[in-house]
Amino acid sequence: MSFFDYPPRFSYSRDLHQHLKGLSTTCEYNSNSIYQFVSLILLVVMVLTIVNYYFGIFNHPRYRRRWVWFLNVILASIIVGITAYFSSAAGLPAEKHCQSIHFTSMDCVLFAITAMIYTAIVAFLFSVLVKRWSVVNKKIPF
Repeated sequence: MSFFDYPPRFSYSRDLHQHLKGLSTTCEYNSNSIYQFVSLILLVVMVLTIVNYYFGIFNHPRYRRRWVWFLNVILASIIVGITAYFSSAAGLPAEKHCQSIHFTSMDCVLFAITAMIYTAIVAFLFSVLVKRWSVVNKKIPF
């Protein structure tokens, strides 16, 4: 199970969705879900970024600005988006996915954008949870 199973998918095809869920070259589901991999990367990068902002290097008065928090979230989103794109685009050649499904690189870009949006949302929610324990950045992002 991953973040991408239940919420809406932002316009990428059902065929790519099937591929990302773990549809193998023999058109049977296996345990190699790209969704799980990207969800794990999303969680790790987002937690490291937010913990670093509130308790690490950026827990300093000169970084007590909303735009610094926003840049941290954007950077985490870009890292997750790049990972999502390249992990989904690795299946683009016909011999790397089930022959009955068809998806394009634009579907992979839309999946990367979806992963970036989810990273920003989860980072915001995690920030709301942990910001009260920060000495300096208690009032960021609001």
